[in-house]
Amino acid sequence: MVRHHHLKNTVNHLCQQTYVNHKFSELRHNLYPSDMKGLVRLALIIIICLISSPADVYADPQEPLTGLRINTYPAAQVEYTSVLLDNGEPIELDGKEMRIEMDVWPNNDNPLGSLCRIITDKGDNIDLVYGVGADNVRYPMLIVGNNDLMQTKPVEFGEWTHVVITMSPHTGRIVFTYGEETTEVIDEEFKGTRSVRVALGLSKIPYYTLDDIASVTIKDIEIFRGGKTLRHWKLHQHNANICYDEIAGSPAYTENPYWVIDDIVSWKKIYTRSFPYFPSIAFDPIVASFYMAYHDNRKLYVYHVPEGVTDSISIIDGEYAAVAPNQLMYIRQLHRLVSYNIDSDLFSEFDPCLHSWKNLTKSVGDHDYWNNTTVYNQADSSIISFGGYGHYRYKNLLIKSHPFDDRPQEIITLEAIDPRYSCSSVLVDSLMYIFGGRGCPSGRQEVAPHNYYDLYTVNIYNNHVTKLWSHDTTPMPGEFVPGENMIYDPDQNCLYAIVTYAGGTLIKIDVATGEVEPMSLSMELPLNAQTLYLNLYFSSAQKKFFVAYTNSDVDGKSVISLYQLDYPPHPVSAISQVITGGNDSDGIPAIVWVLIGVCIAGAGGWLIYKTSLRRKLSAKTKDVTIIEEIIETPEAGQNKHDTPATTTAPAVSVAPLNISVPEASSQFQQTAEYYKLDRSCIRFFGGFRAFNKDGEDITHLFTPTLKQLLILLVLYTGQNPMGIPNNKLLTLLWNDKEEEAAKNNRNVYMSRLRNLLSQIGDVSIQTHKGFRNISFEGDTMCDYLEAIRLFDNTEGENLNRLLELLFNGMMLPNVELDFVDSFKSEFSNKTLDLLCRLLRHNELPSDLRMKIADTLFQHDFINEDALRVKCGILHAQGRTGLAQTVYATFCKEYKSLMGYDYPHSFAEVVGTAQTEG
Repeated sequence: MVRHHHLKNTVNHLCQQTYVNHKFSELRHNLYPSDMKGLVRLALIIIICLISSPADVYADPQEPLTGLRINTYPAAQVEYTSVLLDNGEPIELDGKEMRIEMDVWPNNDNPLGSLCRIITDKGDNIDLVYGVGADNVRYPMLIVGNNDLMQTKPVEFGEWTHVVITMSPHTGRIVFTYGEETTEVIDEEFKGTRSVRVALGLSKIPYYTLDDIASVTIKDIEIFRGGKTLRHWKLHQHNANICYDEIAGSPAYTENPYWVIDDIVSWKKIYTRSFPYFPSIAFDPIVASFYMAYHDNRKLYVYHVPEGVTDSISIIDGEYAAVAPNQLMYIRQLHRLVSYNIDSDLFSEFDPCLHSWKNLTKSVGDHDYWNNTTVYNQADSSIISFGGYGHYRYKNLLIKSHPFDDRPQEIITLEAIDPRYSCSSVLVDSLMYIFGGRGCPSGRQEVAPHNYYDLYTVNIYNNHVTKLWSHDTTPMPGEFVPGENMIYDPDQNCLYAIVTYAGGTLIKIDVATGEVEPMSLSMELPLNAQTLYLNLYFSSAQKKFFVAYTNSDVDGKSVISLYQLDYPPHPVSAISQVITGGNDSDGIPAIVWVLIGVCIAGAGGWLIYKTSLRRKLSAKTKDVTIIEEIIETPEAGQNKHDTPATTTAPAVSVAPLNISVPEASSQFQQTAEYYKLDRSCIRFFGGFRAFNKDGEDITHLFTPTLKQLLILLVLYTGQNPMGIPNNKLLTLLWNDKEEEAAKNNRNVYMSRLRNLLSQIGDVSIQTHKGFRNISFEGDTMCDYLEAIRLFDNTEGENLNRLLELLFNGMMLPNVELDFVDSFKSEFSNKTLDLLCRLLRHNELPSDLRMKIADTLFQHDFINEDALRVKCGILHAQGRTGLAQTVYATFCKEYKSLMGYDYPHSFAEVVGTAQTEG
């Protein structure tokens, strides 16, 4: 058993002593003569400290800071990295010499096999590989036909090496340079080559695959043609699985990539431990140590981050106060570790000298403040709690407890803040910042709780509450709740919080504006536990953020996992590539094409403006803020009421759609089909359907599991380009199986799904950083993903395209799965919002308004706007009987749902429609 250092004395030393002095302090305070194992271990630590600086002791082996790492063995082949330059399309030589350059960093884990494969239009291949020489030494080698150009110098690991392959279609001369060594060969087969295709890692070019792939990191791929730079892929910043070259904006498509830059926004798992009952955790930021304990256990567990070791301290006397998770606090100002019980107003300080808890009263009873948030107020030595959940109620109680004196608890109801749990807080001077959470105004669990995205301050001395701002909807692409505590950065006046979005993401919150920015990729956490806690910590000494993730079952069995992220954090946008290239022609800079485009656009815009002006003057209409290309001129035989002669301002206030159209003569292309949904397509609207490349309906080939797997991939890719975390995929589809069995099932069904998708066309499933997404390329499409894209920009023709898709019906109407419901609800709300706003524009042609009304009824069968418009149009067309039938059906559904009669008569509905029309 290793005795942990005295919390009071040793931590005091840390504020004044050097790193090495701290280690000697540990030795002096911790060791007993019988602790030989601990003596040996700490002696070794001290020896290392004497010969190394603190930064060097725990430094990882040198690794590249940029580039694309090729995943290969020992991963499964389906996880190998594949790169296709120019999307695998031929790169023309135009009769000129071509030179391919790149920087390569060989990795030790599997330096054997192919790095790069070049395929000519004749079907020949040129391969850059690592081969095996004498004594199992690896050598770089270029294979050209039957010629093996093996270098004489072995592969050098742990450094960048420049590689050049030069190919001449006139002479057949191939020159290979690896580092400082160059070899060449004349290949008669290469003479007359017109184009090449280039693949790195696992080649996905049909008939040109290899099983042995070398583990390397690659950056700065450049292609020169005739001495001029044609392409330059830095392989640094990227957009999901694509990196664009800097010259022409041409894509390098990847599968299963490991982008090295992603490490700056990726959490690293450093520790995990299981507990038989709900544990609590606390953190000492000075020495970066975590303390873990749980009820009725006679040990305190301590994990030291710098050393990567765990100590367990046997408790000799006293009672641990907490009966529930997350009721342990390390008070750094006092160098004290305190367990507490808010319900009983009970506290117990740990005495490191006596190995005991100072409280002698045993905690009992239920916990009434699950997922509350707490801060420590140094000014009056109080622990302040807000919110929480217990006995079917959400709380908005501010509870001030005093662990070091006899003052009673103060319990204040903060009426200005809705009851909630899982909110986050931090104390800054006299203000307690409270962010987000989940709850409802009544505090009752059964009354439709929802997530909050707001920020309050509470003055802890007079309990005055100020609401700084609130978002009506989530400021991220998906819903989330924050962890229990935040970090305040005074220099930027911002807050850092860990939230549940996409499996655990660090966000930065601007205190003044409420702007939220993701500062990390997902932690890929399974967030479906009965009870879970996320705690965010910061150590200025270590220059790192830490997250403690506690996942607990109903019976209390729990796992604590610790993660770290370097400080200062980088926004996720830092890894996103801005596409600057746009020219694929020799001698004509991209800027010229831009200027030509601007001139053409300007001339077209002027022509449109002049035409628009003439129409306005002749029609004497007013400008109306409506959707472009919506209003249609009447066809022969159309009712006159469908197209007003003059445009007037709508009687109903319409929220702006970020699109303005100056014309009443623009036309909505109702008859134009933008999409062919009966070929190479996955359909969600109107029901799940799948069509192959030949237009055959292959929906029946999707078994229930394959269908669910595909739906998951599509939905999560629409929510986040990264897709769905692997562990979430396992949890949603195979939660009844052990992890290994679940992974086997996933791999089997993933292979079957890929085979089915190949019948549809260029559809790929890609893996990256523990996520899987789906990509539709070429002529293939998924109507749902296309609609999600169009919702982001509904200007001009995009709106016509979106409406064409929405008119096909509801999203997955016959799919009843728990994990689909939230996506269906969110999409339905977006659709309702758009269509309702469109419907209030009375200038739209009647047949279009009828389509909108019918689509609205699919999403909301008691939508009053849809009722008014549909009945009004039918009545105006002389089809009053049908209008009354629509009204009667509506009234029946309304009473069934609401419990009382619809308050407006048929005459009132039709009259309102005529007034607005």
